[in-house]
Amino acid sequence: VQATGDSMNGVGIFDKDVMVVNRKLNPVPGHIVIAALNTDVCVKRLRKHGELLVLESENPKYPPRYIMEGDELEIWGVVVGSLRRFLHE
Repeated sequence: VQATGDSMNGVGIFDKDVMVVNRKLNPVPGHIVIAALNTDVCVKRLRKHGELLVLESENPKYPPRYIMEGDELEIWGVVVGSLRRFLHE
């Protein structure tokens, strides 16, 4: 899966990097996940604050997104690595 944006720069995932995703792993808090939140696809770190699940960026300019009642969250897979390209076409 190709990354877009800068929300995960803090863990070394940069715009246009290719992420290696394992769809068989059971996502747990602390994992970086590919998720669809209310149909918006994102790459975030999965956390748990009390009873609430939270999707957090690894860039302080983006606020955490708390999963609230009525939100639709689907986790597509766990990011297990990334590759950086030096030539983008």
